[in-house]
Amino acid sequence: MKLNEVIRTRRQALGLTQEQLAQKLGVSAPAVNKWERNLNYPDITLLPVLARTLGVDLNTLLSFQEDLTDQEIGLFLNQLYEISQEAGCGAAFQLARDKLREYPNSDKLAYNAAGMLAGVLALQPEDGSPERQTQEAEVTALYERCVRSADSQVREWSTYTLASRCVNTGELDRAEELLGQLSDTHREKRELKARLRWAQGRREEAWVFLEQELFDRAHSIQTTLLSMIDWALEEGDRARAHTLADAAVRSGEVFDLSDYAVLSTPFQMAAAEQDGHKALELLERLLHSLTVPWDLSQSPLYSHLPTKEATEDVQCALIPPILDSVERDPGCAFLRKEPGYQALLKRYANPLV
Repeated sequence: MKLNEVIRTRRQALGLTQEQLAQKLGVSAPAVNKWERNLNYPDITLLPVLARTLGVDLNTLLSFQEDLTDQEIGLFLNQLYEISQEAGCGAAFQLARDKLREYPNSDKLAYNAAGMLAGVLALQPEDGSPERQTQEAEVTALYERCVRSADSQVREWSTYTLASRCVNTGELDRAEELLGQLSDTHREKRELKARLRWAQGRREEAWVFLEQELFDRAHSIQTTLLSMIDWALEEGDRARAHTLADAAVRSGEVFDLSDYAVLSTPFQMAAAEQDGHKALELLERLLHSLTVPWDLSQSPLYSHLPTKEATEDVQCALIPPILDSVERDPGCAFLRKEPGYQALLKRYANPLV
């Protein structure tokens, strides 16, 4: 961590404003602002008092002390767990405090230590003692610190974890605030939002979020299996390709996916084996599935999601490209010779007719 990052991170961790830090050092607030923006450096005579004020040594302030590696953090977490088993939670918390004082600017250490300490506490019976409350507060404080981390990955992890803890403890306004700070690409954001809406009593919204999450993940499984089938066929492993195709069909049926999603892998296998009759039948069913509404309300898995209408836009966006790929693909030459193919082509060439 650079000098400016050390100053900013430690100041924020101590709950000081730039003005308050400036007053303690006898300098102006703009001077502190310039330090933190890396536009200027503190005078060398200020370094000892700056280090004392921030609660670090000069090595840390000047970044002479290296941060911990991921391997070192992993070994320390093992040590934390072992101490908790041998000497109890109190000893584990003290060991963590000592390590964090040694590496006060390692947000990754703080985040991982918080996770291990939270896990250690979860294994203990909830006794409501002042010591337990203090320990829970320490864990929360570590996550709060990491929410402000300059490390975007640590910041994202901590924001999610802290928001989840707030949902569990009923701090719903704080959870909502943290949820807004999570990036939309966070894989668990929608599920967390569903939990929050449920806790807020907004159950219809909660169902929609969770069902949409299941819907999208189920389709992601299908997409992954299709790619695996392609690779198995490319390697000439037909047996594995058939196994994967069967798994795709079963998962599609289990997760109540559309006929299009369920039939895609059998069509892929029929095309690979140049089974013209079967491939043509499946292609017909695939195309037809895109012309009819998909009433999700009939599925117990997606009853809160709206019906997928077979709109003109959807048909124009999906059907012509499918037919075009069949027409252009050398591997589908056998299908184009199949009796009935031209009739199917004419029937679906213009999906709006």
